[in-house]
Amino acid sequence: MQDTATRVDFYVLESASRPERLNFVCRLTETAYKAGNTIYLLAATSSEAMELNKLLWTFKDDGFVPHNLSGDSHQASAPIMIGHEQPASKEYGLIINLANPVPANFDRFPRIAEIIDASTTVRQSGRQRFTQYRAAGIEPDTHKIGGN
Repeated sequence: MQDTATRVDFYVLESASRPERLNFVCRLTETAYKAGNTIYLLAATSSEAMELNKLLWTFKDDGFVPHNLSGDSHQASAPIMIGHEQPASKEYGLIINLANPVPANFDRFPRIAEIIDASTTVRQSGRQRFTQYRAAGIEPDTHKIGGN
């Protein structure tokens, strides 16, 4: 177990729109990066990881969020890594989870952000993860995010 407790935040979006969910992830990633965090975006699939990679280049005309896909040859130099596999190291200060399971060994990381949209499937799996965190002794914080 680590010295400080893991903080878990659930960001609950009003919309069931997948593009709005991914756009929110990009904005949250940018904010966390500007605050000095190292970030691992845990995508549900490899195609979602590739989509997030593209979106981080294009979601904003006047900004840059340095990132790499897991497995890229230059991955060690990026403060933001995108992958669909569980993070292999403890070097990340924030895991943004878009996948169904709770991240493996989640208590190694200072912070986990769960992004939940209004789709039935995502909400249901989010409730299961919320219950798992509570069972591990963590009381997640919930943030309701209105429409854009």
